[in-house]
Amino acid sequence: MDALVSSMNHSAHLHASSPEHRDQILHFTANIMKAIHNTFRYGQGTKDMSGEQGLTTEQFVDKVAWSLGRYVAAEEENMTPKDMLVPSSEFRRNYNVDRAALEQLFSEYDSDKTGAITIDALELMLEKIGVAPMKDPFLRSSASKDKQKTTKEE
Repeated sequence: MDALVSSMNHSAHLHASSPEHRDQILHFTANIMKAIHNTFRYGQGTKDMSGEQGLTTEQFVDKVAWSLGRYVAAEEENMTPKDMLVPSSEFRRNYNVDRAALEQLFSEYDSDKTGAITIDALELMLEKIGVAPMKDPFLRSSASKDKQKTTKEE
């Protein structure tokens, strides 16, 4: 891909009918490279680069085309990249989320069944599964050590 984009850039310098056309081609090829890079960055590389869980060549090309389309559309609408959606984590190599278990846990804290929870409910849920952010991350380990000392002393 890099060779193809480089040849397009070289061609733009040699054959563009005006500096404006050259700059448009260079901008487009920069978006192609960004789409390729981000596709790999989000764990959507080809099998030869990402292992067995990677995408086929056709799937990879489709993902790059999809990303490129989003970049072009965003520029047309003056959107910034942060306003654009992040690709689904399902395409990451290490994706292994038990969606049914997550939905069951969420429903325990969605007391009014609206599909939303309060920050207090979120805090309780994250505490329950042991991943709540802490003001002092060392408290988590020291608390369990203190608990172990108390158990051993008794």
